Amino acid sequence: MPGSIALALRTLLALVVVSGVAVLLTWLQHDEVIRAWAEGNSSAQEILSSGGIAALRDSTIVPKFVPLALVSFIVFVVLVVVLGAFLADGHQWSRLVLTALAGFGVLVASLGLNHGLPLVFVIVSALFLLLCLALVVVLWRRDASAYLRAR
Repeated sequence: MPGSIALALRTLLALVVVSGVAVLLTWLQHDEVIRAWAEGNSSAQEILSSGGIAALRDSTIVPKFVPLALVSFIVFVVLVVVLGAFLADGHQWSRLVLTALAGFGVLVASLGLNHGLPLVFVIVSALFLLLCLALVVVLWRRDASAYLRAR
């Protein structure tokens, strides 16, 4: 296995770790996430001003951020494991799907940069974005292309 494929697999592992950190932060800073979400929602602002964060947290209009983050993380991990296995085995199509997944990751990470989330989420989003870009670069290096063509 060429170095770029091994590096791509390590980058995938780093993406999983960063995603896990994001889920953990979503759980630990749940109130801050709700407050950031409420900034653009007049109904949420009304509940927040009248009943505080506890009333907003218990409101049915607030998305269930922690379960959503956890389910998304599980789906992401399964995708990474399956696609990483196919990449390591030399399947050309896995590189295409991982490139598309990285593109989607850039889109998601850019949302984390632009929505008034706490600083730690901005840092995690920026790191995730950079790792997605790095994944695309290593997936399309010459030694990766030669390896995937030969298999």
